[in-house]
Amino acid sequence: MTVSDERIQEAVNINSKYTEHQASRILKMKPSSLERLLREAKSRDIVPTDAPEETKRPNVLIFDIETSLMRFYAWSPGKQYMGPDQIETDWHTLSWACKWLFEPDIYSDVLTPEEAANHDDERIVRSMWEYLDHADIIIAHNGKRFDERKLNSRFMSYGLHPPSPYQVIDTLLQSRKIAMHSSNKQDELAKKFGLTRKVEHEGYNLWIRCFRADPEALLIMEEYNRGDVVGLEELYVVIRPWIKSHPNLNLYVEGDGYNCPNCGGEKLTWMDKFYYTTVNKYSTFRCGDCGAIGRSQSSALTKEEKPKVSSVAR
Repeated sequence: MTVSDERIQEAVNINSKYTEHQASRILKMKPSSLERLLREAKSRDIVPTDAPEETKRPNVLIFDIETSLMRFYAWSPGKQYMGPDQIETDWHTLSWACKWLFEPDIYSDVLTPEEAANHDDERIVRSMWEYLDHADIIIAHNGKRFDERKLNSRFMSYGLHPPSPYQVIDTLLQSRKIAMHSSNKQDELAKKFGLTRKVEHEGYNLWIRCFRADPEALLIMEEYNRGDVVGLEELYVVIRPWIKSHPNLNLYVEGDGYNCPNCGGEKLTWMDKFYYTTVNKYSTFRCGDCGAIGRSQSSALTKEEKPKVSSVAR
C-alpha cells in the first residue's frame, strides 16, 4: 500500500520531537510500522519541516514492576531454606508501570485473569522490554537488586535478547549513600519530603488474590503500580542534585558549551570556590535548574602554578 507524502511528513515531524516509542504512540502505529515510514522518508528525501526547538535530551524512563508470590511445599512454618525441588509454582511478573521523565503519560500493563491463572507473563514481559530498549537511563527504587534482575530473568525465559544499553539510577542505593535517613523505603521518603505517597491497599492479601487470578485484585495491583512511578519521579527530582555518580547528561545533550551533568540544564552560576584533586583544581558552578554542583572540564591552574604541583608518593 502506497503511503502519502503527507502521512510520511507527519511521521517524520513527530519523530523529530519525541522518542521513537513515544512517536509511535502518538501516531497510533507499531514501532515497526514507524520504522518503515522513516525508511521510506529517507528514500524520498523527506526531512522535518518543524524541527524541535528544545535541545535533544536522553530518554529517561521511570519504571517499577510487581511480581507474584511463589507456591511451595514445606514441613512446617517459620524461617527456613526452601530448595528448588520444593517449589511447585515459581514467581512471575504481575504488572509493570513506567513514564518518561517529566512527560504526563503513564504506561502500564497487567496480567489478564486468564494469564494470571496460567502464570503466563510473556505478553507483559515483552511489552516492558520495548520500553527498556528505548531508554538511555532508567530510574527505579531498588532497581539494581530487584527490578532489573527480575526482568532479566523473565527476558531470558522467553528468549529475548538484552535491551539496548542503558544506565541505571537506583534511588534506594543513592538514598543510602547520600544521607542517613531512618528509613529508605520509597513511601517513608515520600512522607518525609512531602511527596506523593503509595496507593493504599489491603496488603499481603492483595498478592494472594492476584495469585488466584482475581480480576479486581489485578486491576488494583496495576493502579498501585502506576502510583509508584509518580512518587518515584518526585523522589528522583529531590535527590538528583545530591547524586555524585549521576550519568553525565553532557554526553547526551547536543550543542556547545557547558550543561549541568545531572539535569542537562543551561542555567549555570560559576562560583568563586574551586574543586580540588590531589594534583589539580577546577572551577565550579551551581545549576540553576536542579541545584547540583559541577566543575569545569579544564584545569584552573595557571602555567606558573602547574610546575609547583606534586603529590605524595604512594
